[in-house]
Amino acid sequence: MSIDTLLDDIKAIKGYRASGIMTHTGEMLASHSIDKNIDLDIVGATFNDIFRTGHEAAAKVGMGSNNETQVMTPNGTIVMICSGADSAAHLHLIAVIDKDGNHALARMTLEKMAPKAVAELS
Repeated sequence: MSIDTLLDDIKAIKGYRASGIMTHTGEMLASHSIDKNIDLDIVGATFNDIFRTGHEAAAKVGMGSNNETQVMTPNGTIVMICSGADSAAHLHLIAVIDKDGNHALARMTLEKMAPKAVAELS
């Protein structure tokens, strides 16, 4: 299985616009977008910085690393999931879902994808 095929399940979710799998440092390993205005190679790194700041802030208050972040906007939701800071491959997964889309299902799908991506890359 290739890392790109892991994105197939999320593409069928209502309101899907884009998704990706990146290293914890923001390097995009696989991405897909149906919206020409969403280039995850560029914006994914920015959202990854936000996610990593969440890791650091949560750790500073004794909560451990951030496992999930959702950015809710009037036009949709950006969901990010972490494979786990201590996993064999520390990965961040992202999905962009429009305002009428199923962001809950996107989150659950990313959670299922994370261990598969770790297994593929470790």
